[in-house]
Amino acid sequence: MNIALWILQIMLAAFFLTVGSVKVVLTKEKLSKVFEWIDDFSQNKIKMIGSFEIIGALGLFLPGVYPIGYAIIPISAAGLAIIMILAAMTHYNRAETKEIILNIALFVSLMLVIIGRLAF
Repeated sequence: MNIALWILQIMLAAFFLTVGSVKVVLTKEKLSKVFEWIDDFSQNKIKMIGSFEIIGALGLFLPGVYPIGYAIIPISAAGLAIIMILAAMTHYNRAETKEIILNIALFVSLMLVIIGRLAF
């Protein structure tokens, strides 16, 4: 079970590091070609969302690399789960069904990490 959780955490961390880094590095104009919802947010809010995703992603796998508190893992997963709830609400308001499905899948995966880490 522990190995499966680490694999899931690494996959989630890779996803959120990638997406968060793109939001932090690229300008709003370049991001609007990929993400339709970008127009609803300011450049600073987009960079803030990306920063939170990067911090959450680091919290998913750094406790496995360095001997720091494992309590960081479920806290990071919970933070990312909250971001996914807010993202799903944004996509719902914009009637973007495909993106909502991705948000739900990520939310469920993050909940598995939270439950798995708190149980073991």
